[in-house]
Amino acid sequence: MADKVIKKNQALVPFWGDKMSFIKGLDPLGLQNASEKAYSYLLPGLNNVTGLIRAYSFYCWLLKEYARQMDSTDPAEQKKFIRKAEYILALLSHQHSIPGVSGIDYAARQFGTDDAVFDLQAGIYKPDGSTENTYWAYHFGVFGAYYLGSMRQIGIIDEPIDMSSGKPLGIYRATNEQNPNLNVTGMALAAAFETRIQPQNKALFQHCLETGVVHRDQLTALAADFNLRDIRPRDTEWTLLMRLLLDADEPGIPKEHPVSMRKATLLHVLRLAVRHPEGIAPRALAYYAYDVQGMEDGLPDDCLTGWYYYQLNEYYQYACTALLNAALDIVVKEVGTGWMSVGDLIEETATTVSESIMRAAQKKNHDATLGDIVEAISGSESELYQQIEKSETELRMTSAFLLLWKLYQTNATQFNRLKAFISERGLGVEHDVLAFLEQVTKSYNQPLTPHIASFLLHHILYRHRFVAFNKMGNGYKSTEKFVIEDNYIRVIDNFDPGFTGPRLTNLAAFLQDLHLLSSDRKVTEKGLELLNQRDI
Repeated sequence: MADKVIKKNQALVPFWGDKMSFIKGLDPLGLQNASEKAYSYLLPGLNNVTGLIRAYSFYCWLLKEYARQMDSTDPAEQKKFIRKAEYILALLSHQHSIPGVSGIDYAARQFGTDDAVFDLQAGIYKPDGSTENTYWAYHFGVFGAYYLGSMRQIGIIDEPIDMSSGKPLGIYRATNEQNPNLNVTGMALAAAFETRIQPQNKALFQHCLETGVVHRDQLTALAADFNLRDIRPRDTEWTLLMRLLLDADEPGIPKEHPVSMRKATLLHVLRLAVRHPEGIAPRALAYYAYDVQGMEDGLPDDCLTGWYYYQLNEYYQYACTALLNAALDIVVKEVGTGWMSVGDLIEETATTVSESIMRAAQKKNHDATLGDIVEAISGSESELYQQIEKSETELRMTSAFLLLWKLYQTNATQFNRLKAFISERGLGVEHDVLAFLEQVTKSYNQPLTPHIASFLLHHILYRHRFVAFNKMGNGYKSTEKFVIEDNYIRVIDNFDPGFTGPRLTNLAAFLQDLHLLSSDRKVTEKGLELLNQRDI
C-alpha cells in the first residue's frame, strides 16, 4: 500500500493550530510607514481615495437630511439611508458618464438589464443583510470607507455623544457654528449644496429614498443637481470649499500656532504648474522638493522639506523592495519552486553584484570599500530608478544598491536638518531612510562585498520575515514571500517595488474640480488669481 502523500500546506491530525494561508499583503519590508506619516502630515483632510471634493458638500447635506427626515439614532438606520443615497448617485453617474463616483461599476451592470425601475434595497443589501456583491461591500458605504475620517479631521462632521452614557452614538452629523474654531462648518456646506438643488428634485430624491425605488427617467432629472463633478466658480459652495482647503490643517482644534501644510502644499502645486505650462504631473511636487532639498530662495521651506523627506524615503523603500524582488527572482531562476541554500544565495549574489557595481563605478580594485563606491557613483536618482524599472535579477539588484548609495552621496549633508525636522513634528519612525544614512556612515570603510552580503541578509531577507511575522500576529494569514527552513529558502510569491500614493493625485483632482487647474493640469486664470492674492 502506497504511503499517503501530504499536499502542500496540509497537516494531518493531531495538529494544534489552523492551516496557514498566504496572502499578498503590502509593504513587505515595512519601510513605507515613514512615507505615509509624512504625506499624512503634509496633506491632512483628504486621502488617496477621496477623489471628489464636492462629495464633502454632498455628505454634509445628506447628514443634515438624515437628521431632518429620520427620528433615529440607530447607526444601522443611518448606514441604510446613506447607502441608498450613494447607490442613486452611482446609477445617475453611470447613466450620464460622470467619472470618479464609487459604485459605478455595479451600477453599469444593472443598466445591462431592460428594467425601467431600480430596487434600491436590492442594490445595497442581499436578502440576508450582507453587503458583498452589492454596489459597495463596506457596510458604511463609500462614506464610511473613504470620506468619514478625512471629513472629521477637516472639521465638517462629528460624532455626537450619548448624554446618558457619555459614549459616542455611532452616527454622524454635520458640524455647526457652535464650534467657534471652525471657519467652515458642515451645516454651511450643506446649505450651499442645497441651493444648487431644485425644489422638485430635492423632493424627488427624498421620495426615492422613502420608496426604495428609482426610475431611469428620474435619474435623468436628478443628474443635473447631483453631479459631484459640477462646482460653479465663485458661488457659495465653491467659496466655502476653497476656504476649507486653505484653512488650518485641523481647524476644530484650537492651537497657539496652527499648522497649514495642506494650504502650503496646494500653493506649491499651483506655483509649480506656473513653471510647467505644458501641465504638471501629480507627483511633480515631491520630485521638485527632492531636487531642491526642501529649499526655496536659499532658505529652508517647511512644506518643501516635508516633501523632500517623503521622496527621499520613497527612493529608499523602493530600492530596498527592488532588492527583495531581485533576490527572490534569483532563487526562482536557480531552483524554481525548490529550495536553495541561503548561504549560497547571499555569497554568490553578493560577489556577482559587487563585481557589477565595481564595473559600473569604473573601479578595478577588488578591495574597494563602500565609501570608494559611494564617491564614484554617477547618474541621477531618477536615472537609477529607471534602470531598476527595466531590469531584473542581478542587474536590478546592482541598480538598486547604486540608488541606495546615491541617496547617501546626495543627502548625507542634510541629515541633521532632516532629523530635527521630523523629530519636532513627531514624524520619526525606527526604520526610515535617515536610519539608513546613519548606517552607511558607520559602514563607510567596510569592504564592499561583505557589506552587500550583510545588507541582503539582515536588512532584506530577515527584515521581511520580521515584518511578516508581526503582521500575522496570532492569526493564520501570512504575508511571507518565502520560507526558510534549516537555512534553505523557498519562494512563495514575489512583490514588485513601487512608490506609495501621497494624495497629490487627489489634490490635483480637487484643484481641477475647483477650476484652479485645467483638465490637463495647467494652471488656470482662477489659479493665477489665487496666487496673486496678497493675503494668501
